Amino acid sequence: MNTRSKGFSLLELIVVLVIMLIIAGLVIAGTSTHKRAILVAKTQIQFLEYEAAINAYCREYGDLPAFFRDEELVSLSDSDNSETFIKILSGQNVDEQPLTATERKLLNPQGKSFHTFANEEFFMASNGMRNRKILADAFNNRNIFLIVEDPFDEDTVVSKSTFSQSVRKYIKGEGIKGAVVIFSVSDDGRTVISTN
Repeated sequence: MNTRSKGFSLLELIVVLVIMLIIAGLVIAGTSTHKRAILVAKTQIQFLEYEAAINAYCREYGDLPAFFRDEELVSLSDSDNSETFIKILSGQNVDEQPLTATERKLLNPQGKSFHTFANEEFFMASNGMRNRKILADAFNNRNIFLIVEDPFDEDTVVSKSTFSQSVRKYIKGEGIKGAVVIFSVSDDGRTVISTN
């Protein structure tokens, strides 16, 4: 006579558990990929807004401040560069106070706002506080770089050779068309480019 109980065997429970773990893994992987795609899109939008602000600055004043011409590649991971960039585009200090007379003369003569920096655009430290002197992309990566060529030349192409080897693999063709190119490179090599 068969005396098997009506419960599940250990083997049946393990099989069900493995199937549930596989399904959970697929859901988590899909969610992670979707979240990354959203963060890439948010970063590209953020960088395009910076480009638009730089172009608006040029239209308003007819030129760029020396800040954009001093270096071929400007690193916003440097807090001084990031703070200067914020002052140029917002027309105010990072504490939202007006620029000094000297800063206005050098950076933004009329103190106009070309971009309003949202809280999410600032680097979040490990303590959860935002550093209003350092910009970050949507991944909270502060390694943001910009190249500004002649903003009045619509046919400007930033050559692929301008970029580091790790960034070149993300660039299609011989370069990026545009007078302003903004990109970020994370510590793990993830690169987001404003346009391409």
